[in-house]
Amino acid sequence: MRHRPNSRPRNARPTPAPSRAAAPAPAAPGLELCPACGTDFVHPLEWSAIEDHSWWMYLRCAQCEHTREVTVSNTEAERYDAALDTRADPIARAVRKLDLERMAATVESLIVALQRDLIGPADFAR
Repeated sequence: MRHRPNSRPRNARPTPAPSRAAAPAPAAPGLELCPACGTDFVHPLEWSAIEDHSWWMYLRCAQCEHTREVTVSNTEAERYDAALDTRADPIARAVRKLDLERMAATVESLIVALQRDLIGPADFAR
């Protein structure tokens, strides 16, 4: 895998380009869209800043495993980052809901066990 030298830490979130720098033309719209299969399952495997005006990214499609390298402007990287966050939000909400349901079921089981004297202090001793 190639890495581009830069002064920023790897995998840092994109920052706006300085107004004086000429940013490269953005890549084709929709970095999250796979050019091979057309799904929107493309995610970054690696990325690094190129000076202060663009980003190098190594992308992979989770559906067909197609990979590609792209260099994009800060604007396009920010748009892609927002698109990834938008796609991750429903997953995070579902995980939180499932976690809360699991915890509620555990509490209910503990309450029933305490009410029926099925557990005592010795069950919690180490």
